[in-house]
Amino acid sequence: MYSTYAEYQARGGTLPEPDYRKHGTRASYIIDHHTMGRARDAPACMADALCDCECALIDALAEGHFARDGVQSFTNDGYSETRATAAQPRAALRGLLAEYLTVPVNLLAFAGRAVV
Repeated sequence: MYSTYAEYQARGGTLPEPDYRKHGTRASYIIDHHTMGRARDAPACMADALCDCECALIDALAEGHFARDGVQSFTNDGYSETRATAAQPRAALRGLLAEYLTVPVNLLAFAGRAVV
């Protein structure tokens, strides 16, 4: 993982430690997947960005963001629901990763081409 529970709390995180660990593990796998493993070998100048990204992902995952084909809104009177398409959560996830993992080193680039 790229953060500790103390760092998560210092960045405003409010989850209890068991939930932090559960979502943190998944968040680090997501980061590793989207950076094609480059995050593990990132230069020291990216340590804070990786920590911030993981903490943001933890909170987003805990709130149910990035669910595939999930319900976005629901009303009970007359039954109505709106579903997110599969592309919407992927775009939101890519946007969050790009916010943290592209400066000063673009960890989302591979062979000179960005994959965001």
